[in-house]
Formats: sequence, structure tokens, C-alpha cells
Amino acid sequence: MKQILSLVCVIAMFFNNASVFCQYANLEFVENKGQWDQKIKFKGLLNNGAFFLQEKGFKVVLSRDEDLDKLTASFHAQQGSKKETLHKRTSPASKIFTPAQVATDEPIIVHSHAYDVEFINAATPTITPDKPLDTYSNYFIGNDPSVWKSNVKTFQAVTYNNLYHGVDVRYYTNNGKLKYDIIVNPSADVNRIAMQYDGVEDLQVKNEQLVIKTSLGETRELAPYAYQVINGVKKEVVCRFKVTGKTVQFTVSNYNRNAILVIDPTLIFSTFSGSTADNWGYTATYGADGSFYAGGIVFGAGFPTSPGAFQTSYAGGINEDNSGGYDIGIMKFSPNGSNRIYATYIGGSGNEQPHSLVADGEGNLVIGGRTSSTNFPTTGPTVGTGGDYDIILTKLNATGSAIIGSRKIGGTAKDGVNIRAKSANPRGPESIRRNYGDDARSEVVLDGSGNIYLASSTQSQNFPVTPGAFQTTYGGGRQDGVLIKASPDLNNIIFSSFLGGNNDDAAFVLALNPTNSNLYIGGNTVSANLPGDKTGVVNATFQGGVCDGFVSIISNDGSSLIKTSYFGTPGDDMLYGIQFDKFSYPYIMGTTTGSWPVFNAGFSQPGGKQFISKLKPDLSGYEYSTIYGTNNPFPNLSPIAFLVDKCENVYVSGWGGSIDIEQKYPNAGTSGLTVTADAIQKNTDGSDFYFFVLEKNAARQLYGSFFGQFSTSGGGSGE
Repeated sequence: MKQILSLVCVIAMFFNNASVFCQYANLEFVENKGQWDQKIKFKGLLNNGAFFLQEKGFKVVLSRDEDLDKLTASFHAQQGSKKETLHKRTSPASKIFTPAQVATDEPIIVHSHAYDVEFINAATPTITPDKPLDTYSNYFIGNDPSVWKSNVKTFQAVTYNNLYHGVDVRYYTNNGKLKYDIIVNPSADVNRIAMQYDGVEDLQVKNEQLVIKTSLGETRELAPYAYQVINGVKKEVVCRFKVTGKTVQFTVSNYNRNAILVIDPTLIFSTFSGSTADNWGYTATYGADGSFYAGGIVFGAGFPTSPGAFQTSYAGGINEDNSGGYDIGIMKFSPNGSNRIYATYIGGSGNEQPHSLVADGEGNLVIGGRTSSTNFPTTGPTVGTGGDYDIILTKLNATGSAIIGSRKIGGTAKDGVNIRAKSANPRGPESIRRNYGDDARSEVVLDGSGNIYLASSTQSQNFPVTPGAFQTTYGGGRQDGVLIKASPDLNNIIFSSFLGGNNDDAAFVLALNPTNSNLYIGGNTVSANLPGDKTGVVNATFQGGVCDGFVSIISNDGSSLIKTSYFGTPGDDMLYGIQFDKFSYPYIMGTTTGSWPVFNAGFSQPGGKQFISKLKPDLSGYEYSTIYGTNNPFPNLSPIAFLVDKCENVYVSGWGGSIDIEQKYPNAGTSGLTVTADAIQKNTDGSDFYFFVLEKNAARQLYGSFFGQFSTSGGGSGE
């Protein structure tokens, strides 16, 4: 049997002037059956342009983000809409353009740039697509039926065989990145491979990166990474760009020239998955097999639902707060991101939001959120009177084809809404709503038996609670937190309870103690009389400022409130995450405008306004507590995801800048946050995602990276 030896050069291309995140980031290849110019073999859509496969190379077309923003805003303004566009995370997201900000009677010029990459002196290849999706498109363009094209297929990979003698090129996507493998057989010469860049202003190598200058700015391809796998062992090999004028070749050293060589560039593209309707990401989670689930809201028809999905059509919505009507949109992807397993709407004639997702061991997806639809799809009667917004719990099967269980839960006022809806006036912070996306904070988790738990909030004094629950009466103020436990099929509400004092309260997060299954509920409060035994806890009293965080321990049957502790400073404190490690120690995460305590921590950043604290299980003290971020009066981030791994390292992601600042929320933006040498993105324009990893026992920062585009606002989503 012939030995196969692989050499891989990995190149990453970042479009610094392009949107670098979109919720569904797998580029797909749509075949050309005559609906486009004959030079095009396949086309993929980018969020700010397109990628075309041609006979002997490819074409990239990019448009300036600001122009596309204005064009979209102008269109919306003409319809009386103030819809936010190009959202990275759709609850905290991108720019808002109002009719007053956009001169709709003046022409809007969209500046674009196209360049071609052609394999020089290549032969005419045999082109073979594979991995077809179970969907198709119809192109009925114009009034001449002879040029209409139907059943146009979409593929996940395309192979060009014998582009050179003995050289194949395969285009595909992996984990949201466009890749092409150049496969050089032993009979072929790697030195013949040369790519001519046509339409670029300049091409050069700086710090081993390929810098491509266009009229829209610079695009960079990261330095190639090369390795060989010999008898199952990976060995790094030198692989570099070689540029002559506007021609690029690869210089590869110390490889076996008698074996197969694979040069494997990775082009980082951000792309929508084909939704022609605006869709904003809210939440995401993972399955036991590594599958990825994404949840957001979709403004109208055009979401790329899969055949046999539970709901393939947009159900409608109401134009509240001048943002337009919307349904939930759910997508499931395979572990490597190469296959979209399903995509479905979920919604009724009102508006819906998914706030939190969790998957069980069989791949069924539980969705927690809210709805204003009287006809939201349910499998049982509304729990409580219902009215205005209600909390929803929905369980979707693993194939996305049917609902296992679904219930609405609520009283006559707003449920599942923290203080006020996202776009409602006044702008800026109010009570325990300190960020643009804080209206949509709640969390759903599962126990080992599949029972479903939800932490959320209610403004209904008649919210349905169960007899024997730990708090059966409304505490007061504008709203209380709520805690719900339901059976796996959602046929039964096992318990439901208020959690609040005489002022504003919200339950944002929860986790189960792995030792005794007690529930640890985290959230935020303005109440000085929050219920629960506060003997011997970190803070027995409200610490001041506008709000404090809190943690309460509840028995698993919902009958007893065991302990409560405030967590705060004289500033404004918000608790956004709670997780356990394998030893049953709870960790909390959030933000402050005060001086959060630093204790027993080797790592801290003076003046930082994001905190991570490891607590004693009985809430009597800190195991450690630390802060990170810039020395600024306000937090850098609106946190969105929190995790403690088996090694007791702590992960936090969040977004900063952008719409928080525009909407007058207290946010310092992402400029100045620390990154590590292995960061995906080391620079920021002040409005980006930020990923932070803290080593066990707060010893040091393990990882830090930005993720986002330049010159446009950003956000993020995650679980």
C-alpha cells in the first residue's frame, strides 16, 4: 500500500473592512445553471459581497459596510422602520439608523471592490460538486420564461481536478471558514502553482502575512502554517508566501517530494446562511455530540428553513417600538459546522424571542424565552391568565421537525421582560437594565432526569405560582424574579415561585449544585429586603448604588429558600453568570462601577470593572475574587456567556462599545482590553466581541482575543 504523506499550509484571510461575524457563517456554493454569467461556475454570498468560483480561480467582491448600512437603513426608513441592521448579536448589536439620520431623498452610493485570483498557466479542470444540501433555489428573473431557472442546487464543496498536471483544488467550508486544499500528487511540481491577483492595488508580505491592498482597505492572509503527518505523527514544516509583483507562490521546505502534498489555505469569511430577512442572534448552545445550536429572531419571510422543519413559514408579528414584527429562528449545525442539520421558525402572530437554549443527551433542544402571540405553538393550555408578554418553554426534537412539548406561562402584565422592551424609551440605563440587551436575560438548564428549570422575571402580580413554593406572593416594585421547574415533556409545572423584595428584582441565571441538586439562582436587585436567610453570608445587606447582584440557594423541590447573599459595592453591580466546578464550588461573573474586592488572586487588572469570583458553597465567603478590564469608570463589556471547565479554568465572553454607547448605556468599549499571543484578533476598533480565559485559582490570563470588524459596531451571542 502506498504511503500517504500530507503537508498542510494554513493561511487565514481577514477582511478588516468587512463584517467579521454573522450568526450563521457557513458559505455554500450555488451552482450556475444559466442564471448568471457563464464565467461563473458557483457563487457564494458574503454578508458584504460575494465569492465566485470560476474555471481557473475565483473572484471576490466586497462592498463598504457603511454604505450597505445606509442603504439598508434608507430602505427601512422609507417603511417607517428603525430596525437595527447587520447585528452580530441581535440583542446587543449594531448600529441603529432612524429616518432622521438617513437622507432617503439623496442617492446612496455603495462603494465596492472586486479582485480575481487566477491559477497561472492552469489547464481546463474537471469540476465536481459534492455534499449537496437538501434545499434548492428558483431564479425567476424578468418576464422571459426561457431564462428562468429552477431546482438550482447548493453544495458544500467543489473539487477542481487536474487544474495543473497532478494538482487538484478542493473548495469547501469548515467551522465557518472558506478553505481550499491544493493537492499535489507525487508526479506534480509544487513550484508550478502560482496565483495571479488581478484588481488589487498592492500585494506584499509583511511579518510573513500576505497583505492585499484594495480601494476599501487592506485584507490580510495570515502566515502559512505547514505540517506533515508521518505514521500518524504531526511534524511542523516551514511554509511561506513568495510574492513576485502580484503573483503568489508557496515556498515549502523539508517535505517528502515522493508523497502527496496538501497546501491548505483558510480564508476567513463572514457570511449569512441565505436568509433574505434580517435575523439577529440571541443565544447559542452545544449538544452532547458537539452539534451547534443557534437561536435568534427573524423579521419576516426569507429565513432558510429546511425541508420537513417544524415551521417553514413566517407567522407574523407586531411592529412594537418601531422595530418590526419577528419570529424565533433556530438552526442546528453538525459538530464541524459543515452541515446545516435543520433550520426552523417558531412563532405566532405576535413577537417571540429565544433567551436561552440547552440540549439534552438525545439532541432535543429546550428553548426559554418570551412571546406576545396568543397563538404561539403549544402542547398544553397557558399556565396562568396570560396576557401581554408571556414566558415560553419549548422543547424541539433532534431533527427540528416537531415539538415535544411547549407551554406559555404568565400573568396579565409583562413576563420575561426585564424592566422594558429593548427599543422602548427612554434610552439608557434604568434600574437593573444596564445594557442594551438586558431586557432579554433569562436562563434554562436541565438536570440529570431531563427536568427543565428556568430563571426569569415577571411584572405580573398574578403570575401563576404553585402551592408550597418558597415565595407565593409578589414582593413589590416594578418586577420580581421567577423560578420555574417543569417535567421533561412540559406537561407538568412541578413548581413556580416568585423571588423578590419590595423593589425591582430579576433572576438572570441559575445552576444546579452537582452534589445535592440545590438550585443557585443569580440575578440583580434594588430591594433592600430580598428574602432568604442572610446569616454569615458575603453581604447580608444591600451595598448601595443603583443595584446589587444576588445569589439565592433554593431546595430542588422549590419549597425552601435556604440562603441569600447580596454581591455588590457602593457602585452599580450586575451579576450575569453562575456556574459550578466539579467540586461543587459556585462561581459568579458580572460587572461593577465600584471597587470589586480582589482576594486570593494572582491575576487582577487594577481598576477593571468585570469581576469573576469563586464562592464557598454556603455563600459565606470567597475562595478567590478578581477583576479584569481597563481602569475606567464603566464596564468594558456586556457579558453574554460564562463557563467553568473540568480544570477549573473560567471562560467569559461579551461585547462592548457600539450600540451601548450610542444608546447612552454606561460602557467603556473594548479598547485597551488585553490579548494573548495566540489571539484570533489582537486589535479592536472599540466595538467588538471579547473572549477571556482565566486560569485555575485566578493564577493568570490564559487567553484573550477580540472578534469583530473594523469601522462598524458589533456584538455577540453565546451560551
